[in-house]
Amino acid sequence: MTRIDRYAAPTELVYGDGVVDRIGAEIARLGGRRALVVTDAGLAGAGVADRVGSILTGSDGVEFAGIWSDVPQDPTFADVDRLAARLTGDAVDTVVSLGAGSVMAAGRSAAVAVAEGKPVAEVAKAGADGARSLLSVCVPTTAGSGGEVSRQATLTDDRSGQKSGVRGWAAAARLAVLDPELLVSVPRGQAIASGIDAMVHALEAYWSKRATPLTDALARPSFHTLVTLLPESLEKRDTATLGPLLLASTMANLACGNAGLGLVHGLNKGIATVTHTKHYTGLSYGMLHAVLLPWVLRYNAGSGSAETDRRLTDLADDIGAADPPGGTGGERLTTAITAWLDGLGAPSQLPWERCDDEDVEFIVQDTLGRPMWKDNARTATEDDVRELLKLSLTDWRDTDLGGNR
Repeated sequence: MTRIDRYAAPTELVYGDGVVDRIGAEIARLGGRRALVVTDAGLAGAGVADRVGSILTGSDGVEFAGIWSDVPQDPTFADVDRLAARLTGDAVDTVVSLGAGSVMAAGRSAAVAVAEGKPVAEVAKAGADGARSLLSVCVPTTAGSGGEVSRQATLTDDRSGQKSGVRGWAAAARLAVLDPELLVSVPRGQAIASGIDAMVHALEAYWSKRATPLTDALARPSFHTLVTLLPESLEKRDTATLGPLLLASTMANLACGNAGLGLVHGLNKGIATVTHTKHYTGLSYGMLHAVLLPWVLRYNAGSGSAETDRRLTDLADDIGAADPPGGTGGERLTTAITAWLDGLGAPSQLPWERCDDEDVEFIVQDTLGRPMWKDNARTATEDDVRELLKLSLTDWRDTDLGGNR
């Protein structure tokens, strides 16, 4: 019998071109009365937040409380506590998180902190499974993080510099408004990084040791959609391509939120921490995935597991990966995805000349302590993780992974 421990999808979705115009009515239907739009400076400057504010202003039964546009990339506990103070001071009962993953993480976690009456660090420590939340509505503007359906709001702990956050039922949005029209003007670099992030969600969910028929039904088609449509969407910038991408990124997060992730995400967390606390040059979350993924793919392809081989072959066949002729599914998938990343102009190595020994050990131990390590298709030893990190300092474009055979 197939084992499914638990499958959770607590967020209601509304989807379609122009559906953001219904946001006021949807909030009123759910009992919201006073809404603050949470976003970043870029979307505020582009007028996107004003558009949503105008819709809320014209909605019956919902009062527009203004715009908070101070969410940075990779928000910290302190950033969220400042937002929570604004929510409390303005007697807001509905948080509309308009943006990409960082904005949605900040908005969702602030909604829990205010409802619980605690600093977000305390909420993060206690977990949010039994917590309360203000009405939380997410409006994604990228096909990327899938944070609109996630029960994890990733934040940075100001004191330790480590990736942490609020996790649990209350951290999930009550409603996600998926409107492809909001993705049309996303900058190319952000669209690429976001698309890579979503693709890795799908890929790692499909090869996870906790994958189930339910998560497979979401992960496999979303992987295919993201790989095939992302390059096309960068040229066309129309809702016919962006709509399926947006839905695929949501599906990918529903998959990984239940099946788990793998070593790409596991290594990413530790690397992001030392980047935040030390002297290293940083990369965005999605671009770090691009550096790590070819090496992790090759590593998992060598697992010797028949089940992993089958799953990698599924994905290779789905995207028509034919090279090298006669190669295994894992070899063909590694070659195809590396070429795909190359075609997108993604980075192929960490932008560091070296990594200090103490930081190597921190990243290794951080990775081994995360659930992504346990869920990865192949169980990595400490030496395996150390070697993958070492490889990420080399350029995969200069190896057989990059086509130099």
